[in-house]
Amino acid sequence: MTLADALRMTADEVVALVGGGGKTTAMFRLAREVVDGGGRAITTTTTRIFGAQIALAPTHIPAADATRERIAAALAGHGHVLVIGPTEAGSGKAEGVSLDLFRRLRDWFPDVCLLNEADGSRMRPFKAPADYEPVIPTQTTLVVPVVGADVLGKPLDDVNVHRPELVSALSGAALGTTITPEIVARVLAHPEGGRKGVPAGARVIVLINKVENLPDRALARETAERLLRDRAIHSVVLGAVRGEKPVLEVCMR
Repeated sequence: MTLADALRMTADEVVALVGGGGKTTAMFRLAREVVDGGGRAITTTTTRIFGAQIALAPTHIPAADATRERIAAALAGHGHVLVIGPTEAGSGKAEGVSLDLFRRLRDWFPDVCLLNEADGSRMRPFKAPADYEPVIPTQTTLVVPVVGADVLGKPLDDVNVHRPELVSALSGAALGTTITPEIVARVLAHPEGGRKGVPAGARVIVLINKVENLPDRALARETAERLLRDRAIHSVVLGAVRGEKPVLEVCMR
């Protein structure tokens, strides 16, 4: 099963990935799967993206040059194009695109899958959003909160978690506490956590990534079971996005 199949994606889906633990890798994997299935994909971000991550796309177009004609040509040649904001000369890091450009991308290419990384995690596997994030466009039809399973059993601190104080506030767990399935599920299902900014009508499917790194799947399964107690969560995918088999299990209510 592909990751796109596990997420029940349509050819024209508008996807926002949020959280930590492999969002960018998941986004580019989904784009490859879409193209392999005969579709076309535009990837982008409404936050920031690193230079090394930009290189994962077959081609990219800066927002300043993102005309309908140029993007159409890139899609015709590659099936997948990354659209980014202005790039910092020193770091190679690129800014996100504006919501206006995102809307135009959807209007120009209504039959293309549009994949968006909607917040950042500073390479941590788990996070809670700040007041200014995530930036999820209203056109989004599927929101995928992502968490790395490798955070389970680790301390709730800034080594393992992006904004641990916010995770503490949302979950009720004290800083330094061992991170459990209950803590992860509380944050990902919280309307100010993993479900923050979800547009009306959009599906929410959680991706627990890096499950292959656990000694067994018990903690990941417990996390999924707790998440599915919230009716707003449609399903939970236990995944290994970097692996040959990206989907290990799909947990449903």
